Amino acid sequence: MRDTMPQEDFARIQSAQLKISSYEITGVNVNNYNGRVTGTVQVEVVQAATGARFTQGVALVKEDGEWRVCQ
Repeated sequence: MRDTMPQEDFARIQSAQLKISSYEITGVNVNNYNGRVTGTVQVEVVQAATGARFTQGVALVKEDGEWRVCQ
């Protein structure tokens, strides 16, 4: 994602989304494929304005010892 979109654009798009009032991590999966460590986190989110709940998977990659969101 970092290669395709400037950070400012990403932040602008995310800030236009409905606000989240709470979230809970409901699942974590980590994989190591030939030394490339990736993961998926399942997050249950509650939207502030509507109270709607939804679950979303977030893909992660471990780079230089830090977990980063990837697309």
